[in-house]
Amino acid sequence: MPRASSDPGLPLGAPERGLLLPPPPPVPAKVKRSNPAFVLHTVAGVITVLWLMNLAKGLPDPEVTDASYRLGYLMGPLILSVPLAVAGLVVQLATRQRRVQVAEEAAGARHAVWERCHRVWQAAWLCRRCRVAFFPEGAVSPDYPASPAIAVAQLPMWVTTTAERAFGVPEPLVDSP
Repeated sequence: MPRASSDPGLPLGAPERGLLLPPPPPVPAKVKRSNPAFVLHTVAGVITVLWLMNLAKGLPDPEVTDASYRLGYLMGPLILSVPLAVAGLVVQLATRQRRVQVAEEAAGARHAVWERCHRVWQAAWLCRRCRVAFFPEGAVSPDYPASPAIAVAQLPMWVTTTAERAFGVPEPLVDSP
């Protein structure tokens, strides 16, 4: 298949060329955020927003309230929101190594699946006269039989299913916290 898509002698049309492209490489690993840290940061943020909205209404009248009440009014919510934010940061940092490891394992599994599909794609052949793709006997693996003629539109699906049949079904990707 690699030679068929780049042959200058018999160029393919744009729709066929698009269907004969190799499988796209997997996306890079993304490290998920810590859900408990997200909750702690959200609660701290809500408390802070409510505190700021309360401060926007104005300070209590100094003649009616004493100094300790005004200090509690000004600083009280910070006694709760700051420790929550710090706890969220600690949780985020403490679980980062595990979350990076999970993301790398998932990326490795996706890359292995992609390598299998790419190897099968490279083994596919294209008959330009008939405009069909096929896998010759032994092209995918030594004991793999020849495939029937495949319409070019069905080639991407056939590459995926042939890779699963020839090399086994990939292990499911489990996302753990």
